Amino acid sequence: MIKVRQQKIDDVTFAKMRQEQLAQWPTGKEVDIDEAVEYHKKLPDSKNFTKVLAQYKAEGKIGLFPRSGVPIVEEEIKLLQSLNAVGVRLFPFTTDSYTRNLQLDKAQKGLEESIRTGKNKLNGYPIINHGVKTTRRVVESCEGAFDPRSSRVANSFVGEIAFASGMTAMPNSFFGWIGGYDKKATPEECIQTAQYLGRLIGMYADRGVIISTDTHGWLPNGVIPMYVNIATQIIEALVSACQGVKSIVPLMNFQGNIAQDVAEIRVCEKLFRKYLDYFGYTDVIIPGIIGNQSSLFPFPQDLGNAFGYINYVAMEAAMTDLAACSVKTIDEALGVPSIESHMQTYASANWIFNVVRQQKFLADTPAIEQEMRMTELAVCAILDKVIDMGNGDIAVGAIKAIEAGVLDSPFSINIYPRDLCMGARDLEGACRYIDYGNIPIPEEVRKYNDEKIREREKAEGIKLNFKASMADFWCLSQGKIIGKVEKDDTASDEKIEMKRVPTVVTGTCGVDAHVIGTKIISRALKEAGFNVVALGAQTPAEEFIKAAQETDADAMLITSLYGMAEMDLQGFREKCVEAGIGDILLYIGGILGVGTRVFEEDEKTFKKLGFDRVYPPESDVKKSIADLCEDLRARGKM
Repeated sequence: MIKVRQQKIDDVTFAKMRQEQLAQWPTGKEVDIDEAVEYHKKLPDSKNFTKVLAQYKAEGKIGLFPRSGVPIVEEEIKLLQSLNAVGVRLFPFTTDSYTRNLQLDKAQKGLEESIRTGKNKLNGYPIINHGVKTTRRVVESCEGAFDPRSSRVANSFVGEIAFASGMTAMPNSFFGWIGGYDKKATPEECIQTAQYLGRLIGMYADRGVIISTDTHGWLPNGVIPMYVNIATQIIEALVSACQGVKSIVPLMNFQGNIAQDVAEIRVCEKLFRKYLDYFGYTDVIIPGIIGNQSSLFPFPQDLGNAFGYINYVAMEAAMTDLAACSVKTIDEALGVPSIESHMQTYASANWIFNVVRQQKFLADTPAIEQEMRMTELAVCAILDKVIDMGNGDIAVGAIKAIEAGVLDSPFSINIYPRDLCMGARDLEGACRYIDYGNIPIPEEVRKYNDEKIREREKAEGIKLNFKASMADFWCLSQGKIIGKVEKDDTASDEKIEMKRVPTVVTGTCGVDAHVIGTKIISRALKEAGFNVVALGAQTPAEEFIKAAQETDADAMLITSLYGMAEMDLQGFREKCVEAGIGDILLYIGGILGVGTRVFEEDEKTFKKLGFDRVYPPESDVKKSIADLCEDLRARGKM
């Protein structure tokens, strides 16, 4: 039975909820909302996210919106001041993965180890451990407004500390958690968490302090149109507005095709305004839209190609009316970026922003107009269906829609979505559906979508399927708008010849939420004939070992992209020995440390931890499967 409703949390209930949140770590005692409001009122307008973004929009400029967040306060201040030097005034502030999952003892250990060694052992800033007083030092150290990032488990506590510290924006994106951050939380739990942050922001608004929330929606996790993403962003905006939020900032993703990207951005604010006004939230403002170089597609490892990628996004952004844009750093593929790469990246993007915007160039083509119409039709159809399913209650409708697959996206981390849809690119690199699942895409949009898919299939003489979708997923990092698909790649897979069927356990380690890699590997292994125990993302070491014990597994294939696998897997081989599976094959691949990486060093580190094979980012899945077959045959197990 669905208990959550689209209604404002009452004062008594919320006071009790806040007390429980703030009691989870000693720094919670530093939060005093009345004192925090007075602190905010003394801050200059340049510290208020809504005002800074609105000023960029009014002046026709694009603000840079880069990531920041390292564990050591002095290093964080140094980073922020360096970003100021290249014109950055908006800071999405990354918290580390342990903090995001309220593993605050581990965050404290990582913080202390970072201070002791002078090297970053966390992939972000442990804001709860640092607390209000220390974080105010960070806020006051530079010019600009802060927008911290968290995930569901710690979202409420992070918001309390962040706002009391003088930060003035924060995502409240429960579909972001479903798509990419929280494995087991129900959609209802995600909405309830979002209602808490919305109510907290509403309390500040009631006292005269405007704090924005940026909506991220259900990130597509693959090559599908942004229709569900935009629809779910609007649902997030409605949930936040109900709790008293007065400033909503859409976050729009670039996926590579200029006409489609520009069109989706242009139609976005109109759609937000339509549904905010329909539900009576006419006093909610949209100070600007932020563009985002999609975090989902693989990033070039080659420096020249990386510059090309970020500057392509900068060019697309400059052709829209975005108020700010996030671009990745040139060393994104190698780990957490250095200060130098931040500065080089943003100087380059700023050059394009300024030169193109000064020319007041406006892209206006029939293709853009067509994509705008398709986007508006699809998003409205999806939202109207969700509203109908909830009998007017958007929260109830969203939960029912996820269960029915009306809201759906491939490769989500969460266990509740249906994962019935799939996409590929057309001949111009625009994202289309090759399987709609149960998403209520209207007939006109389906006809257009299907025509574009058939054009590519006819041109290449293939049938677009999962392998084509994966090739298209990788293509941007290779400097292409569509993936290279051989006819043989779209045919049925031949099973690998086996004397027995080996069992392989897969997953990402620790609290790593990057699920796409392990899902791709799991599917490839199944298609090759292996018995796969797919644990998904955010898998503790003990869960890997337990699954391997219970299934008598022959190997574990672990992926990690968040940089903290070494901490997660200390003593892992020894634990396998203790559990009686000491001879199991252990493979790991991905971004295996924080900061710029040298793969050979990571390989030595993980070989010492007992791993048989270690792979860098963007490794070919076929190679890892071939290696696995070779190792299993050498042991007489295949």
